Amino acid sequence: MTSIEQHHSGSGDNVRDKIYIEIKSLAPSDLLIPMEMVFESLRKKDLATAKIQMTMLKAMAQKAPEAAALVEVISIYGELVEVEEQGTAWGTVSKNAASAKNAIVKDVCLAALLRLARRTERESAAKEHYLAEPAPGPYSKEAFLRSYADTTQLEAASQQFILSEGELTGIVEGALRLDLDDLANRMAKRLSDEYKSYNADVLQAMASASTLNGHLFSQHLWLSSPEVKQRLDDLTAQVVELMERSDGTDARLYNMACPIFETYQGLAPPTLFELLKKNLQVFDPIHPETAARFKAIAGDRTHLPQWQQDLWDAKENPQKRAAWCRLFLVADTQKLVEVIPFIHLATPAEIGVWLSKETPIGETSEMEVPFLRLLARAFRSAEEEGDLLQRSALADQVDRFLSDWGDKIPSIAPERIFELAEKLFDAKLPHKSLGITSRLIPAHALWPSPFVVMHLKCLLETQQYKTFDDVVSRVAGADTSLMIMSFCSLRDEQLGDIASAMNISDQMVALAPKVPYGWYRGCYLRNRYRDESEQKEFHVQIPDSLLQDYSREVAAILYFLTKTGNFKRAEARWVEWFIDDPRGLAVELVNFHFGLITGGWSQFEDSPELELCKAAFQFEQDDSTMIRLIVDDHHPSNECTLKASSQLAELLQRLPIGESANLGMTSYKVQQRLPPYVACLRIALQLRHIHNDGSDCFAMMKMPSDTAEMVPFLEEKLGFGGDKQLTTKVDDVPLFMRGHALYPDNAFKGALNCWTDVSIPKSWLFAEGEAEPQAVVLDAYSIGYLAVTDLAQHLLSVGVSFVLPATTKEALSEWLEEITAENFMALGVTEGGRLFRTTAADIRARDGHILQALRVILDNATVAHPVLHDTELEIYSIKEGIDSTAYDAMQLSLANDIPWLCMDGTFATLHHSTGYKTANANALVARAIASSPSDFEHKRHGLLLYALGALPLPLTFGEIHHLAANPNALAGFILFKIIQNHGHQIFLKNDQSLFLLDMILTHLTSRFYSGNSHKAARPAYTPWTNYTSHVFNHGMKLFLAAYDVGTIEYRLAAAMMYMGSSISFNKPLKNFVIGHFMDFARGHFLDVEAIKENLRSWSQVMDSSSVEAGQE
Repeated sequence: MTSIEQHHSGSGDNVRDKIYIEIKSLAPSDLLIPMEMVFESLRKKDLATAKIQMTMLKAMAQKAPEAAALVEVISIYGELVEVEEQGTAWGTVSKNAASAKNAIVKDVCLAALLRLARRTERESAAKEHYLAEPAPGPYSKEAFLRSYADTTQLEAASQQFILSEGELTGIVEGALRLDLDDLANRMAKRLSDEYKSYNADVLQAMASASTLNGHLFSQHLWLSSPEVKQRLDDLTAQVVELMERSDGTDARLYNMACPIFETYQGLAPPTLFELLKKNLQVFDPIHPETAARFKAIAGDRTHLPQWQQDLWDAKENPQKRAAWCRLFLVADTQKLVEVIPFIHLATPAEIGVWLSKETPIGETSEMEVPFLRLLARAFRSAEEEGDLLQRSALADQVDRFLSDWGDKIPSIAPERIFELAEKLFDAKLPHKSLGITSRLIPAHALWPSPFVVMHLKCLLETQQYKTFDDVVSRVAGADTSLMIMSFCSLRDEQLGDIASAMNISDQMVALAPKVPYGWYRGCYLRNRYRDESEQKEFHVQIPDSLLQDYSREVAAILYFLTKTGNFKRAEARWVEWFIDDPRGLAVELVNFHFGLITGGWSQFEDSPELELCKAAFQFEQDDSTMIRLIVDDHHPSNECTLKASSQLAELLQRLPIGESANLGMTSYKVQQRLPPYVACLRIALQLRHIHNDGSDCFAMMKMPSDTAEMVPFLEEKLGFGGDKQLTTKVDDVPLFMRGHALYPDNAFKGALNCWTDVSIPKSWLFAEGEAEPQAVVLDAYSIGYLAVTDLAQHLLSVGVSFVLPATTKEALSEWLEEITAENFMALGVTEGGRLFRTTAADIRARDGHILQALRVILDNATVAHPVLHDTELEIYSIKEGIDSTAYDAMQLSLANDIPWLCMDGTFATLHHSTGYKTANANALVARAIASSPSDFEHKRHGLLLYALGALPLPLTFGEIHHLAANPNALAGFILFKIIQNHGHQIFLKNDQSLFLLDMILTHLTSRFYSGNSHKAARPAYTPWTNYTSHVFNHGMKLFLAAYDVGTIEYRLAAAMMYMGSSISFNKPLKNFVIGHFMDFARGHFLDVEAIKENLRSWSQVMDSSSVEAGQE
């Protein structure tokens, strides 16, 4: 920590000034004018002139020893004595101090001796000289106390009842010399009370600074208490006031002002900065490093060390930056002072090169090297936050560093820890950032320093709400810090207290009405949670002056203004901003416009002209199409504007649309007269497309003019890439993570597609946890499961209520409204690359049951917000890998102690193993299915998806029996697919081969009795194809494989015997069943005679005549 120093010199030394007055009163009259000339030069700090004048003055004073001694005193106090002249000065003054008859002269000379001898070999002699004096005068007393007295002598002097101003001054400065802070402050206050003066105020400030030093040395300002911060602010104000009183000439003040400026770490008050900049020449000799930085800011970098000059140049020039980084990378060893600048300047690729080389760094400790490498990785990942592997590696390295050096973190400069935490946050690792900041944040009261704000930011992002509140409660001034107030507003919104969040945003506006963020926050909250009338009421209060200059917050305010119908107010601002900086605002204007369109707003009433732009034209210039804005002559021109008085602007305004004219040798044809906003938007689109450096996903597409080419064009542009197919084929990826990777933009669409996609593997439903909960928390995947299986109403019927996080219900409502709107249409391509469209009518016809189920969930679900809690950081660490609805459901469950209906077995196991309530999904779905055993109309959806292998379903034998008994052909198809895809699991592993035969017989019986009689009541979903033979053949193959006894003919006869025994009384039915057996036997080239023989050996119940009848 930089020390706030206390030594002093210069015109602020009122002791010197008083001695000069005394000397003038004692000096001969012929020396007064030359003396005054010296004094004037000293006041002007013109030491060179003062030395010349002093030489002349010494020559004139040689005739009188006492006068010569007085002149030497002037030289000593004016610091005009060169090293080689000190012996002469000592001799002259000491002789006079010993022999002078005038007590004042004697005192002045003795004081000068004490001053001259300080920090020289004559110091002891001067001290003895003073102590031998029986009655030293006030000037020598002051000089002794200031420079020589020890603690005992200072304490003894301070006890005197009556002390002169000089003695008090000497005690104060002596106490500062010996770091006796308590004594210095007591005596400085006494001096100020008894002898109020400018010098007393300076000494009181110096005493305060000395006491403050101890606190600032023991703890960084950012981590200090509010009391220490306030004392520094008070001291700064005091020093600024003294600098203004002294017109910046008192050098003592810069010994406080410069260290104070450094201590603030870039947060110094502007008044202090301006005063230091103004008086640079005054403090340059005593604080050259601070002065060099101020000179560099002003453009003069020659006073910086060479490596800092090179670094400064590299910051401003891309070519020099690249050259500087190349030199750094090729060095065999690197300097510690250059590593941090390199990390700041280098590109991610250059940092990667440095990390791979492991070049030795000179003069570093064992801990510094891994810290620097960690910092470099954090900087790189912050720039490449989309690289998940790199982010994972960085997280591991943070853990290793904390494991190896966690207890040493307090020894690292907090500003470096702050940098690391900031970059980890930007790299989407706030939980790792929190692991570092938590080790430095103290337990005492705090102030809103950058470090404390960063810590709170990480706490809020990782949803450590309890700890966040605890820290905020310890931050003095939290209710007036805009940043912390915005955090508190965000916290209240996340916890569902919208009224409080809005109240805090209004307080921000009242506290800082000229800062756009508070107004933006108010607009955002009202847009999301209040009706349009309340939004407009708030918008009217926004002053136009706030909207003059571009910022992201102001642009967002204009977005909200436009959404409530006030586009006129936004239009003028965007045109003005764009004309001023077309390239800089091209991306932002395009985002603003298309953000409104995608948000459902399209009512742009463009003004034909605006005050700043009277007209805009799209025209041809020698076959090149151009767009230009016509602006007033006084406005600076650029590539997008034309001055109104220019020949081209006048020509364009005269020409009718479609007409051409020549200007010089160039031909111009007006294509369109455009509203200024439309012209700005078109230019912005072109600029964004042309100047895209590859990091912007935006591109302009030119649609084919021939309508016949439109479909092939869209098929090409909308075709699937290989990424989705690759993600689908990767094994052992949990459903939540796979779905988020495939459909990152819409969790509900992703969930529905995953549940109906046979190619995406799913785990079995979680079969632990609470089997009979009163309520369950839903996410997109449990919502999707209940929708595609059409079980939502059934689950409600068995007494289970639904709970949704607020954001989940909001997103589901918006999406359902979007896809059911009459004008909805989506384009896509099939896996074969063919274009298809989907309209709201298509969705209703194909997935009406899903829409109905989603409405049931929305109508019956209650919204809940998490109570105050701290989210487990291990749980937060998976946030980026899954969709927000799943994470919000998990968080709501653990915070509010409500079971989570989690349909991903991996995440359900994780949630359950950490002790949080988890619903037994398998038991709940089974209860819902069993609640209406004969409801094939609704259960067919889930049964079909299960049969196809798309999703898990807890199917009971009773459900299979009901399915087999249903004569509908769709039921037959489902039964066939269940046998085909799940037969081994259901029938063989559970040793249920006889149940399999019963099921086949039940299905054959239902089909026999239904025949064609059900055609009149045939539901629309019924297939035209009959799947009875599929059921029999696949079922029988499965039985024959399970009943591994004798020949296959023997086993088939056994099956016939078993099934025939229960239907022997019904000959037509028996013949129908035997017919399927015989078809199976012939189709599999079995020996029918052998089957007959086996039947005869089994029993006489089914004789050979039955077989003959079946063959017929």
